Amino acid sequence: MKKPHATRAVLAMLVAFFMVATAYAQSERSGVHYLYLIRHGDYDYERGADPVAALGLNELGREQARLVGERLAALPLRPHALIASPYRRARETAEEIAPLIGIPPVIDTLIRECTPATERDDIMRRESPEEIAACEANLTVAWRKHATASPDSNRRDVLVCHGNVIRWMVARALGDDPRNWLRMSIGNASITVLAIHADGSVRVASFSDTGHLPAGRQTWTGSGAGWGSAKPR
Repeated sequence: MKKPHATRAVLAMLVAFFMVATAYAQSERSGVHYLYLIRHGDYDYERGADPVAALGLNELGREQARLVGERLAALPLRPHALIASPYRRARETAEEIAPLIGIPPVIDTLIRECTPATERDDIMRRESPEEIAACEANLTVAWRKHATASPDSNRRDVLVCHGNVIRWMVARALGDDPRNWLRMSIGNASITVLAIHADGSVRVASFSDTGHLPAGRQTWTGSGAGWGSAKPR
């Protein structure tokens, strides 16, 4: 009969072996989850209009949407999913992209446009505290849903959404104060790429890439990049 201390020693060795083997297996898992965040194309703003039923793409916005779809289709990859905000301008952008990449869009209300807290007092005075709180809660759920690791294999998802949503996610990915999201200007139909690694860490691979759009067909928020057309929204 084995002595108790010998049995405990064997068990400790087995546990140690299991922990080392598990750590090694996890270290070998190197899948990356890529989120391709596409801002919708240009549209004509109308105060008070229903964003779900109205505020669709204008002619320039449709052209931008087709061009970003062609850019995605030309990449040496095929996305796993095409996900769109329920707002009309985002839905229509996704509808232009869908036939080019061969994936039907699905709607996710979590990535609809809203205004989270910002360092700018003028924006904070304009928005109600309840709407800001609801926006941040919604975006936090969206982040937890979409910015997930895919350790066993690479995954690529296209999310067609909005400037506020994308900039908030980029600020979060960088570990910055999310209230600084308005320090970034973002182009319509631009591509922002987040890479979520197997250990859950997030890298910003690109931000507001508009290389697929001719300079004269680009539109931006804020002051833009110094070319194209800049708009306040």
